[in-house]
Amino acid sequence: MTRRRLSTLLLLLLLTALGLSGCRKGPPPAMTPAVEADLKRKAEDWLREEPVRLLRDYVRIETTDAKGEAEGVEFLRRFFECDGIPTEIVCPSPGRCNILARLAGRSREGALLLVNHVDVADAYPTIWKDALPFEGKIRQGFLYGRGTFDMKALGLAQALAMRRLKRNGIVPESDILFLGEADEEGGQKWGSRWLLENRPEWFAGVAAALNEGGTNEMILRDVRYWGLETVQAGYGLLQFQAAGPEPLQQLARTWAKAPGEPVAPHAHVVEAFQILANHLSHPYTDPLRHLDRVRRDPKELAILPDRYGSFLESRVHWSDIYPYPPSSTSTVRGYVVVSTPPGVSPDPFLDSIRKDARGRGVEIITDFSSGATAASPYPTPFTRLLGQVTADRYPGIPFGPMPMFGGVTTSNHFRRAGIAAYGYSPIPMNITDMARRHGNDERIYLRDYLNGVLLFGEVLEEFAATPREKLSPPGRRS
Repeated sequence: MTRRRLSTLLLLLLLTALGLSGCRKGPPPAMTPAVEADLKRKAEDWLREEPVRLLRDYVRIETTDAKGEAEGVEFLRRFFECDGIPTEIVCPSPGRCNILARLAGRSREGALLLVNHVDVADAYPTIWKDALPFEGKIRQGFLYGRGTFDMKALGLAQALAMRRLKRNGIVPESDILFLGEADEEGGQKWGSRWLLENRPEWFAGVAAALNEGGTNEMILRDVRYWGLETVQAGYGLLQFQAAGPEPLQQLARTWAKAPGEPVAPHAHVVEAFQILANHLSHPYTDPLRHLDRVRRDPKELAILPDRYGSFLESRVHWSDIYPYPPSSTSTVRGYVVVSTPPGVSPDPFLDSIRKDARGRGVEIITDFSSGATAASPYPTPFTRLLGQVTADRYPGIPFGPMPMFGGVTTSNHFRRAGIAAYGYSPIPMNITDMARRHGNDERIYLRDYLNGVLLFGEVLEEFAATPREKLSPPGRRS
């Protein structure tokens, strides 16, 4: 099943569970005048909004692994230095570049770091249908392009919020830093991990970081919950290449299940799954509310899909085997993903698979592991600040921790360095658009993007005005 067909099916299932599809009686929900106007608004009208122009121009800069981040980093440097915000650029490998901008506050201690990545996932123009990946096309209220959602829109929301403080003459209580990092989508070798090891002075005084990873899931135009990423499942990925399918099939049969017993769920996972249980239909509602019971019952635990079950036990997923390149009749590829509960490393199991693969003459093309993941403290005065500002714009929407599955962000590197990191996005995303993030025709709804720019500006204003001692500092548990 293709990614698009799968995401469409998931949407239909969710809508059916919520009574919004299929057997619903009466006419479909009416389109609001605002949405209807957005769909009809011409591209040149959208481009009168500076944040839209900036995003269009930023998306047009190809920053894949093959191209590197240098041009994207230069775009950001010009943005900041036009308003007198100093920057520094470091390129630890040719073309792989990072930028740090600093808005000085009254104190360097208790600083807030805004993290985003300049690089984007690969895109294949021949299979995009609605727009070319680096065209920056605007159509029916959406801006299309690789990186619109992941994560150039959020990076610009962070940058615009910093500039808003500067232009309004607001001196924050503590420094606010902006890090546009390299190599997040690939091996995470030349970005924050390298900087933490080789340029630790960049992060002196930083108490907390805001990064990608937050989930604010929307169905149609209704936000269901506002999730703050505080912890991630461990993540390991091995991609293989072989002369035929049999060695990969043997690997998949041999290593179909990870060893180990189920573990007690992390407190943040328990709280998050209570939020989710209020929105998910049977058979997940009751299990997500009773995780301790579920982890002791193999049959009930097996019902949970990996996105939930991997926070209780290690899970293994083997891909289908496919020819590579697509026209090949002799070379095939496949991959395995190992997901582990927080605190459990996928490395021992990956080591076994690696050894077996090499013994069978299978080449390992991609090799990545998060190691054991850890959580940032929650709740804290800083996370309450995030929740309160968000609630001002989205009253009545549940706000709380929401663990991340199926990948890892660079927040893990900051957590290992003793810096509390949180995934927070001010831009609500429809679930069908989330599915396009690394797929074809990635896009962002411009009205939600503009609202997100305003929300992130309010977050920074609140942080800037809050005395440092009241945040205690932002990364410490209250």
